[in-house]
Amino acid sequence: MKYQVLLVDDETIYLQYLQSMIPWKKWQCEICGCAQNGEEAIHMAEEKNPDIIFMDINMSKLDGLDACQALRTKENRAKIIIMTAYNEFSFAHRAIKLNVFDYLLKPFDEGELEETLKKCICEIDKERMQEQEQRKNLLNHLLETDTLDTNRMQTEGLLDNQWYVAVLFQNGPKVSGKQKIYDLLKQQFLGLGVDSYFLGNQKGYEIVIHMMQHKKISQQKIKGKYLEIQRNHPETEFLWVAVGDVVKGAKMLSETYRHARLVRENRVKMTGTVHSYEEVQKLRAEVTFLSSNDTNLLIRAFEKKDYEQVDQIIEKMFNLSSGQMFSFQYVITTYYSLVTEIYNYYHYSEENNLTNILNTQTSLISEISLCATKEQMLELVRNYVYEVFSDCLNVRLGNKKEILTGKIEDYLQKHYSDKSLSVNQIAENLYFENSYIRRVFKLQTGKTIVQRLEEIRMEKARELLAKGNYRNSEIAELTGYCDQYYFSKRFKLLCGCTPSEYQAGKFR
Repeated sequence: MKYQVLLVDDETIYLQYLQSMIPWKKWQCEICGCAQNGEEAIHMAEEKNPDIIFMDINMSKLDGLDACQALRTKENRAKIIIMTAYNEFSFAHRAIKLNVFDYLLKPFDEGELEETLKKCICEIDKERMQEQEQRKNLLNHLLETDTLDTNRMQTEGLLDNQWYVAVLFQNGPKVSGKQKIYDLLKQQFLGLGVDSYFLGNQKGYEIVIHMMQHKKISQQKIKGKYLEIQRNHPETEFLWVAVGDVVKGAKMLSETYRHARLVRENRVKMTGTVHSYEEVQKLRAEVTFLSSNDTNLLIRAFEKKDYEQVDQIIEKMFNLSSGQMFSFQYVITTYYSLVTEIYNYYHYSEENNLTNILNTQTSLISEISLCATKEQMLELVRNYVYEVFSDCLNVRLGNKKEILTGKIEDYLQKHYSDKSLSVNQIAENLYFENSYIRRVFKLQTGKTIVQRLEEIRMEKARELLAKGNYRNSEIAELTGYCDQYYFSKRFKLLCGCTPSEYQAGKFR
């Protein structure tokens, strides 16, 4: 239950009455204890840590108001609702000074009690949201720095003896309602004794910080939980999940976040969708630096039009080989250095657009972040480098988007007869992300890939009809349509006549 309630009254029959008076479950409340005097109430409040306390005033040993004062001295934050049969100003005045939430006069009915409970829950929810937002802001700050006021961290409940892990993930385009996924993850991890804080989508991916309440939980167990969620809740549609290392103390959050980003960048080197920092550590982490010799080899290979060797050099140069640790920052740094050296080699002049080429760094990093495989990433980097050579040598190779559009067109021309041909199949075979090739093709041609596919099929159908020796069923089969009736319907819609009329020469 979301709200723990402590009932305090010296009359047993009244405690029983309170327990049955309203439907506590309806308000997500659970009675965590019943006390019959002030001293017992203080002890139970310390032990049970309730959110709400219904407190009678006149009790033996210690009255309700003295118990309230003791709880406030101990900085107990429970909402206290005073219950009393005495309508005395002095009681009410002292209750206000003790910052009690409300003051109910006995006898009160179910409606009064329920209304007071409702207002109290609204206040608790409001405070929880504010605290959640403050903690999220603090966590966001700690992701980028390890220096912060210790007192503030303790105030927000971020302690040095707690364990933390940063997890990054990205959902598919069909997912709607991020809050549902947040709620699901929070609920699933709560069973492990883990609090979850969702910092939102900041750099194209979701960031969540898991805080372990009682003990350290391994990366493998965190990873296993995400795999279980993915298996049992396919609506989450995780494209990838990157689990950082588990660290002790909130000041180490920047470290687990850095490692989670490294996992994200290296996911193309591993199979599956959920990965942890332990897997990345198995990759070779040797540092390589771009040398003039590498650049000279690349230039000579390009000038000889030995594009196979060019691709091999690029793969090595950008650390894209399978077993080597990868870094987006390394790619950007290498790209910047390589472009500069290539332009220097070809005696950069005003005609060369070096500034614009270097300004493509932002586009490069955003595009490689979409890649799901090493092959996609290599293809992107390759296209950027080829564009630089195209500019220097005045060789019309086409920019990266033109090259990709040409490859899509070529694929459509070769496979139009495949009935099951889909954009997803094209994306997989060209090593690009589905939505990316859709966007590029539409931008370059003004048509969708599906529209262009049907254009090609109709062009081929008209060629076959013009030959005059094919039946409609055969043409439908040869051009990738499921059956001749659907083919005839589409032909008439797009060409303005039936296949038979076209074959007869009436509309040619």
